[in-house]
Amino acid sequence: MATVYYSPDCRAGNNVIARANPGLNVVCGAFNIATAGEGGGVAFVDEDVIQMVKVPAGATIVDCILDVCDLDSSTGIRVSVGYGATTYLETLIAINDGAIAGEIIRMDVAGGSQLAFTTEDTIDVHITTVASGTAATTGIIKLTVFYTMP
Repeated sequence: MATVYYSPDCRAGNNVIARANPGLNVVCGAFNIATAGEGGGVAFVDEDVIQMVKVPAGATIVDCILDVCDLDSSTGIRVSVGYGATTYLETLIAINDGAIAGEIIRMDVAGGSQLAFTTEDTIDVHITTVASGTAATTGIIKLTVFYTMP
């Protein structure tokens, strides 16, 4: 069964306020797969979501960088970074090759750097397909998002 996890920066009820200064802003989130309460060492399943960082209304995304650990022992896993509903029609990073053996990936979707948020939202890591290999129960996933404010 799919689960929504939260980085410490997005944990429900923690009242984190996204940075919203005029000009360029950076917000970072990290998720430790092994830490109880943030994943508890459970292996990801299809459609799991990790809410990584919050961005304020008015933000225009400039770039995002995903630093992801090796998530499984095979090559079938699929991951995306985006926002909105779990269908993630608004994707900023799509990793479809399945060869996630510890990588740093930048925003790779055309038009992504023109995205302006009208309301506060989170940018999330979405496990779209889990591979057939052994899933990782340890490791850290980091997401850095660069955005501008008017």
